[in-house]
Amino acid sequence: MYVQKIFQNCTGNEGSQSVLSDLNKRYEIFIVSAAVEFPQSLLEKYEWLNEYFSFITWQQIVFCGSKTIVEADIMIDDHFKNLDPFKGQTILFSQPHNLLQHSSKHKRVDSWNEIADMLL
Repeated sequence: MYVQKIFQNCTGNEGSQSVLSDLNKRYEIFIVSAAVEFPQSLLEKYEWLNEYFSFITWQQIVFCGSKTIVEADIMIDDHFKNLDPFKGQTILFSQPHNLLQHSSKHKRVDSWNEIADMLL
């Protein structure tokens, strides 16, 4: 049986590696993924993070069922369902699935360079 790997051809958004590396030097960074919804993706997502973001340690990776458990200062995400209940500063990363949604609560960005300009 052949299982297609979701992340095998994904290298990340332009600038994501360098900006996250710089953010990781200045902030306490955690990669939080609601990957438990798709448990077959857990190992593949972990391996992908290790390959493309090797500066992120295993202690900085959190797989969960819901991001509502996250208590932090800043959340960067591409889903309103994760940002809306968050109590800290929210940054909405533009993606095709959220372009038609609008909110004055979240700062929208279109690139990792915009995030760098905000946080570095």
